[in-house]
Amino acid sequence: MKYPVVSCILVCLGALILAVRAEEWSRFRGPNGSGVIDAKNLPDKTDDSNTVWKVETGTGWSSPVLFGNKIALTAETGAGKRAVICLDAASGKELWRHEESFVEHKKHNFNSFASSTPFMDAERIYVNWSNGTAIQALALDHDGKVLWHNDHVADYIHEHGTGASPVVVDGIMIVRSEFASEKEGKDLTTSPEQKEWKSCIVGLDVKTGAQKWKLPLPNCLNTYSTPLVHDLPGGKHEFICVDTGSGVMGIDTTTGKINWQHNPGYKQRSLGSPAFKDGMFFCTLGIGGGGKETVALDLTSGKPKLMNLTITKSLPYVPTPLVVGDYLYLLGDGGILKCVEFKTGKEIYEERLNGSKGSSKFFSSPVAADGKIFCGSQMGDLIIVKAGPKFEQLSASKLDSPINATPAIANNHLYIRTEKSLYCVGAKVQLP
Repeated sequence: MKYPVVSCILVCLGALILAVRAEEWSRFRGPNGSGVIDAKNLPDKTDDSNTVWKVETGTGWSSPVLFGNKIALTAETGAGKRAVICLDAASGKELWRHEESFVEHKKHNFNSFASSTPFMDAERIYVNWSNGTAIQALALDHDGKVLWHNDHVADYIHEHGTGASPVVVDGIMIVRSEFASEKEGKDLTTSPEQKEWKSCIVGLDVKTGAQKWKLPLPNCLNTYSTPLVHDLPGGKHEFICVDTGSGVMGIDTTTGKINWQHNPGYKQRSLGSPAFKDGMFFCTLGIGGGGKETVALDLTSGKPKLMNLTITKSLPYVPTPLVVGDYLYLLGDGGILKCVEFKTGKEIYEERLNGSKGSSKFFSSPVAADGKIFCGSQMGDLIIVKAGPKFEQLSASKLDSPINATPAIANNHLYIRTEKSLYCVGAKVQLP
């Protein structure tokens, strides 16, 4: 009688392991946006010997996400057209694409019309993006069927285009629409009605796309950072969001109410997303190509408490900070990698990353696994650095075009999106 019980336990345990592995990189920067995952046998360099496959993609800044054996990303596919594209993780073969027309709008030359990274769970692929002066959202099943489409989640006034990615928890998809109506005395609105538009964060029902709640916010500099999920006692959660006008907010996932707020009067733009580990929260804000301000909060008590973590130079603006072990890594847009102790800010090193043709610019955020940090440059290099308190650049491998998207790590492989292609890099073994 014991054997069936043991077998049942083993089957359930196996299913649990598969379920955990299936969703290992389901959102921007992987597990809760940390950029860190437990993986093995990742390469020290990228070349033909460890490139499992390479496929062409359309233009886009969105990062690849994976669930099980499927990859999803978004891409521009033509003038006024873009798509959600699904690929087989083992071969890179396109499984399907969902293409839509959209109204083009003002954006920064470095941005694209496919910059928001999808979110994948066991049932759906969620996407938000801009269409003219509106933010849209949609959900597809894993076979590419549209389950719902919300054509107008919120109004949006463009300065540099959009880029914040969705996050899903507790049956809620969070969508951000925070924008500036004026800049340096210049009115960004194009019609009288836009003067009445207000920034907001919206929670949508994951099953229907209907609005569950809406949190109005003061207009601010356009926000691009992706929220985190903070676990609370009793199995509850809150979204943690950052913007210029409202500072850092803990937002109840089910009601949209602000649980707490830390807002001493930040003046810079929230572009890179936050880092979060062991209840410690850190992010940078900036403008004009450089990081200018930092936020460091201890949230272990449930309420924000300022950490004694002061960093004033070599701050990133676009790349998101990365925490690996006891160390916080800050990759500046100009290619300076700073390593500090996460809890104290004590500087460990500050070194320049050197690409295949010298120094590089960085918009992609670093990610880490297997004792290595992977950094994609705008010059098209994948630069690999050894994690730890001693700086050691392992390699700089030139790929076919600039890397603006953040790499993904899953199935013990690295998935790198360039301006032209998506690479799968790692051991040439049978993938799931």
